[in-house]
Amino acid sequence: MGTPTFAMVSVPLTSVWQNSGMPTSDPLLPSSTVPGLIPTLNHTGWMTEGLDEISKSFVAYASSCGEECLDIGCAYGVATLPVLAAGGRVLAADIEPKHLEILRERVPVEQRSRLRTQVATMPDVKFPAASFGAILCARALHFLRGGDIGITVLRMFEWLKPGGRICLVADGPYTGPWYKHAAEYERRKAAGCPWPGYVEDYRSLLPASANPADHPSFINPLDPDILRRVVSAAGFEVLEARWLAGAMPKSPANTHAGVVGEKRR
Repeated sequence: MGTPTFAMVSVPLTSVWQNSGMPTSDPLLPSSTVPGLIPTLNHTGWMTEGLDEISKSFVAYASSCGEECLDIGCAYGVATLPVLAAGGRVLAADIEPKHLEILRERVPVEQRSRLRTQVATMPDVKFPAASFGAILCARALHFLRGGDIGITVLRMFEWLKPGGRICLVADGPYTGPWYKHAAEYERRKAAGCPWPGYVEDYRSLLPASANPADHPSFINPLDPDILRRVVSAAGFEVLEARWLAGAMPKSPANTHAGVVGEKRR
């Protein structure tokens, strides 16, 4: 793992996830035909069973900052579980109530007092101002249209305490079935389009074997420049913005885009 540019933790990073108590095979999770990926129950793709570098940084920071942290778009808790295991407090939020039910069952009894859950839909969800020490939104923003991404990140700025950190991860334009639009993404980006990866008819890119009803109608892949722009516009100081490899072995280095921002005191 590369050294996070903002890590200020007393917990050894490796112990946070290596000793999280998470089983390598969990009977509570849906079965999967793809190693390392767990299907969601609301037709929005997959949850990875591993953490990318930005998500690992969130886990380390959230485990030691002493504040409740928000994991929005948490799915089955791949990031929430290690934070709880290391002693942190999390509000886990997701659009799908069944994901939260499964997550609560996965949490050991002695850790449940440090977990809250809430059904939440971006960009409509609202939390009180200055509620959280850190926020993670991993692999969920690309399911929103551009304007809704901007609104969501603006609200995240409000939700964070001064000095808090935001960690965002989104799928990039070179992965998934939408990789077929990569050349068009590059053309639009060069032309100055603010959302160059946006695909209106995502289902048309699916293989014949896929059920279109199991997938969203559109997709909005993001890159580090887009995330940097959105986070800066919301008022954050950007600490890093970069491409990320996926959590699966041999994933390309530009599978995801990630950004870390700080709400200055």
